Amino acid sequence: MFEQVRPKKAALEIIGQIRQAILSGQLSPGDRLPSEKELIARFGVSKNTMREALRVLEVMGFLTIRQGPGGGAEVMAVDMRTTQDSIANFLHFQNTSITDLSEVRHLVEPYLAGLAAGRLRQGEIDRLEQLNQSCREALARGESIVGGKDEVDFHRTLAHVSENPVLILVTDLVNSLLTDSKRHLQPGLDFSRRVLAAHERILAALKAKDASAAAQEMRRHVDEVAEELLELRQKSGQAPTSRRA
Repeated sequence: MFEQVRPKKAALEIIGQIRQAILSGQLSPGDRLPSEKELIARFGVSKNTMREALRVLEVMGFLTIRQGPGGGAEVMAVDMRTTQDSIANFLHFQNTSITDLSEVRHLVEPYLAGLAAGRLRQGEIDRLEQLNQSCREALARGESIVGGKDEVDFHRTLAHVSENPVLILVTDLVNSLLTDSKRHLQPGLDFSRRVLAAHERILAALKAKDASAAAQEMRRHVDEVAEELLELRQKSGQAPTSRRA
């Protein structure tokens, strides 16, 4: 399965070969790699180079490495959090802005809301009701709901209804990145109240199974959040993180 590698790019080539073996299905989650000694012989590299490559694959989420007797490298299914962290690291260096994130939300989330209107089961409606109730209780205590788990989970729940892993990943990633901006800008309680009011309008449309109204209310919500965050950034005197704010 594996071939010897060029000394100057040994670690990168090892990573590439093992990654390709996993993505092609030659290795599946739960499979164990050969022993370190055997891998060193197959790739024709030093122990340090082999360990460096395996550590990188572990950070990437492809492997888990156990120490001691009976240990070794085992193939893992890359999880959502590892994937998001990798993409978030990349986007950090692209100076991703509030406008960038809001554009994606404007395209994706109204569609998801409209889709959910025809697919939501009673348990999922109950879950959305519970999330809104938790937000109401937090506001009654004078607490912000911005960036909190209940606020973000409202959007995650709608994404999961789609059963589309790409849409789920995109929605979760974008909302997580936008949450960082919200926490940094620290909008006041009035902002939180408007967010909850928007969630309640969206839920009312969902319960009525009105796809058009659900999409319209979500679009209104996304645009309002973008406008308020950009206004807060201007008032705070912060420089935008990209040419487009």
